[in-house]
Amino acid sequence: MNITQERIREICKSFVSGLDAEQIAAVEGLDAAFVELLLADHAKECCEIREYLDRMGWTLAEEPTPVLLVRSSPALAHGIDVSKHQGTINWDAVAADPSVQFAILRAGYGRYESQVDAQWARNYAECKRLGIPVGAYWYSYATTPADAATEGRLFAKVMKGKQFEYPVYFDQEDGSIPAAQRTACALAFFDAMGTAWYKGYYSYTAWMPSVDLGTIRQHCDTVWLADYRANPDQTIQRDMHQYTSSGTVAGIGGRVDCNRAYVDFPALIRAAGKNGFEKEENIMYSDTLKIGPVSGGDRKTMAALAESLNLPHFDAGDYIVIGPASEGDRKQIVAKAQSLGLGVENYLPPEPEEPEAPEDPQTELDLTEVLEAVAALDKMLDGMDGKLDRVLEKLELVQKALEDTAAQQVLDKLTAAGAALAL
Repeated sequence: MNITQERIREICKSFVSGLDAEQIAAVEGLDAAFVELLLADHAKECCEIREYLDRMGWTLAEEPTPVLLVRSSPALAHGIDVSKHQGTINWDAVAADPSVQFAILRAGYGRYESQVDAQWARNYAECKRLGIPVGAYWYSYATTPADAATEGRLFAKVMKGKQFEYPVYFDQEDGSIPAAQRTACALAFFDAMGTAWYKGYYSYTAWMPSVDLGTIRQHCDTVWLADYRANPDQTIQRDMHQYTSSGTVAGIGGRVDCNRAYVDFPALIRAAGKNGFEKEENIMYSDTLKIGPVSGGDRKTMAALAESLNLPHFDAGDYIVIGPASEGDRKQIVAKAQSLGLGVENYLPPEPEEPEAPEDPQTELDLTEVLEAVAALDKMLDGMDGKLDRVLEKLELVQKALEDTAAQQVLDKLTAAGAALAL
């Protein structure tokens, strides 16, 4: 019987979710004995699915056909998203509210500079003054990729020179956008923004079937989903969940959107050197791991694992470096790397190159000092010339005395007397 790999994986996911072979056979319209054989042949894949779910903090739904759920782990941070519709916000009061750890600010909408949000500049400045981590979003109503690209360039222009600890999002939810154009518009928007940003895609649950979310994910870094139901959709992976539009926060009159973030965005963004941050020089310890050499696919797999564990990671040539990590996280990283046949070693940064010894500085000659030294030497020589003349005169007198006969006789007697005394 021919059966696609995609269908086999769904059968494995059903088995991992708790269904037995007979139940799966009933759902899939297959023979139970065939399902048992298929599961036996794909036991390794079932184990990998189970391991992946446990690591990511996800579960599997039993109804309808099992699919990946949202993260079941507790939120790492709670925050709000605001625009001019919240009026002039008292950000000092917001900062004092313990329920707010971040804010996503609307930068604007559309493709004209006149559509920059009226509170954008003030909201950003106040958050920075008070140390509230911020992200941004741009509401799109582009119906063609060309218009979406214009919006993306404008968004990047409005954000230039600013820093964002949270992602910068493309908000696509306007019903006027034809379903056939939605994916293409998202891709055009992200590509037009450039590579300097940690990009996110925002919309609501009912919107998602109208786009190719898998393709969109290849052009951005994260997904932000709005679902206000008591039992929200559990099939769409997201790193941030907007769970209400009727929240109450100190400093804001009226309703406000509230969100839960499930990853440590500030750490990821700084490590990546995105959103206006310089890429941090990663200080490597013995609990930081260097994995590889890695292919493109394995690199993405290991990066996804690092993000699921909220660990910094960066590329180092043919390798990916993850950490610093706790002992438990290290074990997960090592296990996954080994399952992919990748090498693992402690990362040590390259030894800094020894700076070249500077050449001995050549002292520049001071011409004035040279001239003064020459003058002093001349003066000294002049003095020596006078003394030399006097010495020569005395030697000349001695020479004359020695030539005298009487003087010679005296010298002879002195020599004889010296010889006699020596005996």
